[in-house]
Amino acid sequence: MTIPPQARNAPDRVDAEGHSYILRSDLYRDVMPGPVPTPRRGVGGTIFLRADVASDAPQGIRAEKVWLQSGAVVWETVPQPLQTFAADRVNHLSLSVRDGPVWDPGAKVDVVLQFSAAGRAYFIQQRGVPVIGAL
Repeated sequence: MTIPPQARNAPDRVDAEGHSYILRSDLYRDVMPGPVPTPRRGVGGTIFLRADVASDAPQGIRAEKVWLQSGAVVWETVPQPLQTFAADRVNHLSLSVRDGPVWDPGAKVDVVLQFSAAGRAYFIQQRGVPVIGAL
């Protein structure tokens, strides 16, 4: 699998619908041993599209795809919205990814998000996100 050119060259800051956005990602891999035979669990985590100022998110903003890349390995998925108890006025998108590749804790991963707002597609990335080992 390869990352599309427009995603591969995504900036680390994007202006969309009157806001400037950055991407913040927390990636982990469950390394807790389980009963034999337990398959190795893949990378998961949370991804936040963070606005420059606290405000309501633009109407209709939504996540389309996420790519995670470490070395030559690329994984594409559709992120799932995180359930929140109150409107988050800083993180306009809060997303979950799970069951990704089996990368070791300490691996550095580039995260690329494709999102849309007002009928236009945007790409944004965060480079070098470390995978932590979760017990």
